[in-house]
Amino acid sequence: NTFQQVAMCKISSALVLLLMMVMSCMADTEERAQIVALKTILNNLVVKGKDITVQYDLYNVGSKAARNLQLEEEGFPSDYFELKAGLLRARWASLPAGANVSHSVVLTPLQSVMFNVSQATVRYRASEDSRGFTVGQTSGFGEVVIYDTAAYDRQFSAHATEWLTFGLMSLPSIAIPMALWYKSHRKYAALATRKLD
Repeated sequence: NTFQQVAMCKISSALVLLLMMVMSCMADTEERAQIVALKTILNNLVVKGKDITVQYDLYNVGSKAARNLQLEEEGFPSDYFELKAGLLRARWASLPAGANVSHSVVLTPLQSVMFNVSQATVRYRASEDSRGFTVGQTSGFGEVVIYDTAAYDRQFSAHATEWLTFGLMSLPSIAIPMALWYKSHRKYAALATRKLD
């Protein structure tokens, strides 16, 4: 169920990105940069205490280079997530027309809750002579269930301890009849060889 939600979210994000790129190409009448930003959680499941990777893909679908490109993520508060690797604020001096750039962060969820993953903010100068910043948002991911570690292990672990216990408890019911059969087999095999002599 969760895998289907993640897959549908990734597909819908990709379709939104494609639609935005097509619309921006059709509507672009002036020469300027236009950034399309996609935010993706690369993990299938989000589990308390296990690292997740969030990737940001920024595409310049405009006809000019974007200047002073900034990505700011404020959707992962320190009460809920610990930053393990990467930066929640990234900057690039320039992104040429038709180019893209990716940025990733690794976070660890600290609580098991239903969490709303919101959009990150993207700021850039659309052309060399623009005075202000153009502000946009990445695609949103929506609500994500952060599973408890015990529930995750119960459902997805190899259950080695349970299988070992099962094997040890099954061993007497297999070993005792086999030992009795082997004992009687040896006894009757010895009698058969005596009769032949």
